[in-house]
Amino acid sequence: MWTWVTDSASGARRALADVVAPLLRRDPEELQGRLCIGSPEQCAEILSRYAAAGCRRVHFWPLGDERHQVERLAGDVLPHVR
Repeated sequence: MWTWVTDSASGARRALADVVAPLLRRDPEELQGRLCIGSPEQCAEILSRYAAAGCRRVHFWPLGDERHQVERLAGDVLPHVR
């Protein structure tokens, strides 16, 4: 899953609209809430919805700064996934 954990709402919008949406040739509005892009709380909520639907494994693909993104996932997001 494309991933960009950020505390900046504008940074999340840019990652979605300027990077992922053109790459996938999809409307950013269609992708919002489906990918792990946003604040730690938003990402935890998205992943919780996937877990509730039966998903048991996710492979993350950070959009950059891989080490920092993995640290954010492990420390700020995954502990809050229900």
